[in-house]
Amino acid sequence: MSVMLVAFGDVRAAEFDFESLRTLVDRSGAGGVEAVVAALPEDLRSRYTLVFDSRSLQGASWSNPRAVLFGSTARLVVTFNGEPSQRGYAALETMEFIPAGNRFLFREISFAPGVSGLEVRISDPNPARCASCHGDPARPIWDAAPLWPGVYGERYGSGLSEREQQGLKEFLALEAAHPRYRHLLGAGALAERDTYVSDSHARYDGGAAEPPNARFSALLATYNVKAILTELAAQPAFSAHLDLLVAASDGGCGALEEFYPPAMRATVAAEYKEFAASGRTNDRLQTAAKSSRREGRGSARATRAASSDVTPLRYVVERDLGVSTQRWTLAFEKGSYDLSAPSGTITLAGALRAWLSRGDGALAGAAAYRTFGMEDPYCAHLRRASVDSLTFWYANHPPAESALRRPQAAAAPVNGSQPPLLARCAACHGGDVAPLIPFSDPAALASRLAAGGYPHGRLLDEILYRLAPEAGADRMPRGINIDSDERRALERYFIAVAAAGRLD
Repeated sequence: MSVMLVAFGDVRAAEFDFESLRTLVDRSGAGGVEAVVAALPEDLRSRYTLVFDSRSLQGASWSNPRAVLFGSTARLVVTFNGEPSQRGYAALETMEFIPAGNRFLFREISFAPGVSGLEVRISDPNPARCASCHGDPARPIWDAAPLWPGVYGERYGSGLSEREQQGLKEFLALEAAHPRYRHLLGAGALAERDTYVSDSHARYDGGAAEPPNARFSALLATYNVKAILTELAAQPAFSAHLDLLVAASDGGCGALEEFYPPAMRATVAAEYKEFAASGRTNDRLQTAAKSSRREGRGSARATRAASSDVTPLRYVVERDLGVSTQRWTLAFEKGSYDLSAPSGTITLAGALRAWLSRGDGALAGAAAYRTFGMEDPYCAHLRRASVDSLTFWYANHPPAESALRRPQAAAAPVNGSQPPLLARCAACHGGDVAPLIPFSDPAALASRLAAGGYPHGRLLDEILYRLAPEAGADRMPRGINIDSDERRALERYFIAVAAAGRLD
């Protein structure tokens, strides 16, 4: 094992990607998760956060948390837990950010007993069981600042609660001798107040450091902005709407409809009013759900997560670019639009402004004299440019009666849309051959799919795993080999049924 540490211990974070990890697994995978963790670069093993209440495919507890190793760049994230009874114990989960294309790839590396020792299985990028939560295009799931329920140091700018202190005491009592956690560097610092709240001397000297959760949030939020901007820039209408997008993201430039050609303004004003009301409702629900997750542990001190207002920008993106914004947030509660991030993190507004500035030499000058009043030269510049650009665009691309994409409840699949192989699932699981699962009843199946307690998480996660090639001898359906099209048809069906159940 010392050879592995010499080989990878001093590798810089930007150089250690998933292919590096794959090589490491090939060399040390016979030793399982423990051997791979021991061989990871020091950069990953010294920068991490610990989740004690996990909603992922990997379980967690106060004394055996889910370790999220993100290093100095979070370009590659590796996670594991520490108790054999926890779900996901025999696997590493990974997330990789790919700068070429600004996209996220999720994989699972599982270790299963085989004839000649442990067999290593590496999933394809973004398999269905990952996409069922992370979406398509896939994005991380990590709460937005300033509150990370279920993670040590869950309140930004505050020390640990009494229960967190006790939990870390339990964790540190076993960490030094633990086959996995003992390879984490500097774990003792997680119990120190200075890790989460810098003292006055550090702040005065300019040496104050952000806590682990905030550092991870800043990195993920930056990558998320890049991924969103790349998706927007790929749309045919992006360039024509860029002035409008910048004005909508900046705020403070007056009524949104004034940036459209005169003939469209009445329609835009009416649509936007309805759109904004729906967004405010969803954000309130997200904030309440996030707070309840934390308060469920009996804490008397709650911290409200402030949402950044991206409603005008979302309206333009959904109406004019035809891109859904429902998965922009990193929050657990999907359907909200919280893009809050630690101070200093690149914002979507800043990224859009920088993009526009490359082709608009006058923008910087207008911004320098911004007054935030009725005659603000910056807003006036954007307004004139937007009206001119959109007048030309819509002269050649007449707008539909309403191109606005409103959130709609997905209808539960009907019998006519069920994949043919579903009948085989129903036959086996509707009698005495296999455990009873109501595959022939979409409504009953929807509620069952959300139930947990299975080796790989929810029933949905278990089914998606059993359909995947990496399930090996446990792969379903039994007794037949299915091709990739048949597998994807089943995966899409089960994900759709689960989604419909959440909306009921």
